[in-house]
Amino acid sequence: MAADDTLRVLTWNLFHGRDGLPGLGATRRSTWRRIPEDDGVHMHVNRKLTGLMARRIAGWAPDVAALQEVPTGAIREIVAVTGMRAVWTTTGPLIGPARLRDALAARNPDLWRTHEGNANVLLVAPGLGVEEGSARAVRLNPVRTILRAARELGPERGELVRYLPEPRRLVVARVVLPGGGRVAVGCTHCHNARHPGVVGREILRAAASVGDVAGGGPAVLAGDLNAPPSHPAIAELGGIGWEGAAPVAGMGIDRILHRGLRVGEPVRRLDPAERDAGVWWRGRARRVRLSDHDPVMATFRLPPTASAS
Repeated sequence: MAADDTLRVLTWNLFHGRDGLPGLGATRRSTWRRIPEDDGVHMHVNRKLTGLMARRIAGWAPDVAALQEVPTGAIREIVAVTGMRAVWTTTGPLIGPARLRDALAARNPDLWRTHEGNANVLLVAPGLGVEEGSARAVRLNPVRTILRAARELGPERGELVRYLPEPRRLVVARVVLPGGGRVAVGCTHCHNARHPGVVGREILRAAASVGDVAGGGPAVLAGDLNAPPSHPAIAELGGIGWEGAAPVAGMGIDRILHRGLRVGEPVRRLDPAERDAGVWWRGRARRVRLSDHDPVMATFRLPPTASAS
């Protein structure tokens, strides 16, 4: 549980609940015969691993977790395992009934991959609250915005076709700390665009939306920005008061940006080994690398003037 004025933040892309060790992934054998791929230390297994992921999140003990690429059918399990409250929004292409998509993806993740759709999820730990009426979902790429980007930025035609049916959304809420202070926290997963201007507009829109909910108070924007630390939009945020925007050695596309907060523990990417988990298959003990993204964590403190706002 957080101290009265501290907030421990985690962001993690769950990769649809799959394992993601580089070089060890889905094959014809794992997809069609359900036989794991094995390199002698790690395995790739054709099954959802959201229960293991939830236990790992609980072990890291964040006050707020911003999760991306979460199977919607797994949200209830994650909440049960972590004991945290979930605020979430769906994102990604949603083709067909949700229950059918969830069932097919759970049955054969290697075959279904990302086509189940997914969710951006904010988990809030016990002892913290969500301010009533503050939670909202914001689409970062409404059709009008996509068409304007097509006219002004001129992305490739293939990218426009891929972009139109793929809603990208921010979920944001004001989190109430035990001492009564409030922090607006947003979770987002921006578009994996070839044109840097496309993802840049989404990043700026996400930050502006979190700022609107913050109302001038402290704010955190966390998630998979799908942009390198050197991206101009991230630098632009640094110029308008968002900290954590400066390039950090070893930091990739998963980021935690903040405004109006003091740093307790600096933003850091967890070592890949910290997301390894043990599995058994036919009497063999192996490890799986949960997700293809490293989690990122940081701890912040409210300034004295915001501790009971």
